[in-house]
Amino acid sequence: MREREPTAELLRWMVEQYSPSHGERAFSGALAERLERRGWRAGVDEVGNTVASLGEGPLCIALLGHVDTVPGEIPVRLEGGRLFGRGAVDAKGALSAFVEAAELLEERERAGKQLLLIGCVEEEVAVTRGALHACEHHRPDFVVNGEPSGAHAITLGYKGILRVELESRTGRSHTAGSRYRAPAEHIVEAWNALVKHCDEWNRERSLFEQSLPSLATFLTGSSDTEEWAAAGVTVRTGPSSDSERLLSLLSGSPAVSSLARSRKEAVSTDGKDGLTRAFKQAIRERGARPALRLKTGTSDWNTVAARWQVPTVAYGPGDSSLDHTPHEHIGLDEYEEAVAVLARVLALLPSP
Repeated sequence: MREREPTAELLRWMVEQYSPSHGERAFSGALAERLERRGWRAGVDEVGNTVASLGEGPLCIALLGHVDTVPGEIPVRLEGGRLFGRGAVDAKGALSAFVEAAELLEERERAGKQLLLIGCVEEEVAVTRGALHACEHHRPDFVVNGEPSGAHAITLGYKGILRVELESRTGRSHTAGSRYRAPAEHIVEAWNALVKHCDEWNRERSLFEQSLPSLATFLTGSSDTEEWAAAGVTVRTGPSSDSERLLSLLSGSPAVSSLARSRKEAVSTDGKDGLTRAFKQAIRERGARPALRLKTGTSDWNTVAARWQVPTVAYGPGDSSLDHTPHEHIGLDEYEEAVAVLARVLALLPSP
């Protein structure tokens, strides 16, 4: 493996490129151009993903990251060994570490392997268009999903998610009528039925297995002839959660209509595959004990899992509690450590 002079140049450049969801195309193109200058074969695909490869061979290792961030600019600055800026943790830190780790490999370590970097668009929104396109056009043998786990930790699973819109409408009538029921009441009944079911389901189950509902929005209104209520409901689901049952509870009343806007199943690995073993070995070789994490959020792993069905973990430098916050930052020492771990993992994965 090549020697590396610690530098935050690539990471800082990435973080300086403001690329919120739906506004990341300029960054995708600039990243592809930069990678080409570094010796990658790179371009931008039909939906705006940056796609680049290094090396050739029958074994394809996908380095699956995302180029978008949540909105909200943070002044980019280095302070006390920490780089501040939007995307430093979620998830340009991982994307930059992918590039630098891949470039550290010697020719013999890269022999027989194609390192496929995919920087997806729109990971931070409900419809993950970039990952959907990627899983239709590529067939890797291993997948490392670039999300913050910490340099000495591996994420072995993500909860699923169900996003549902509820609506109830009725003709206007006098509220003093004995049979009057406001549309909001029907929505509340559906919500209460869901919460009751989840409370019962969650009893004696681990956090990763639980179904966790949240009422994201609730609106009411009326016109001259009609009253209405609408709500947005999100449920974080576990591997055994029954999404159909959850949907049926929300639409159990004929007075309520429901529309599932997004549905992703939970994903996880048992940690016994060759990719996870390589990460554990690489972290131990750095003198650390690998931590194994299960996340309550979602990632592009949820989108690609059903189609690819190959060993997958999520990994990247940074503290995920800083995701989306106004003080998002990454420690440069941790970033360098993650580059070293990733490079060793890529070297350890066996060529055919």
